[in-house]
Amino acid sequence: MGIKEAFMKLFVKKDGIMGNGGDYLDLDIEEYEEELKKEEGVKMYIKTAELTGLFDVPELKKEIYAGNILILDISLARQDKVLVEKAIKDLKMAAFDVGGDIAGIGDDQVIVAPTGIKIERKRLIGK
Repeated sequence: MGIKEAFMKLFVKKDGIMGNGGDYLDLDIEEYEEELKKEEGVKMYIKTAELTGLFDVPELKKEIYAGNILILDISLARQDKVLVEKAIKDLKMAAFDVGGDIAGIGDDQVIVAPTGIKIERKRLIGK
């Protein structure tokens, strides 16, 4: 199945009829991502996430170990300095476990890169 067929599958109406209640078929996006990953040779995704508590960390680490790039919004957790420090320490250990990198982007965002990707810390300045 190519990209066109995958998109058609994602947006096709259930039984070809849309009733007043909006009878669209609810598809599992992870299943769709796995199909594209297999067929199109996708090696990683860039994913965005929010850190709201320590309970988010295992899922974020799972994405790091899967080889994905994370752009993490920590603005909701910034009120609790200990929480942010603990979460970032755990994510830093996961990034280093896989040979990746982690860096802050401003005050409210962190980017975590997987194996083989290093984050340049110098800003590019246009002329």
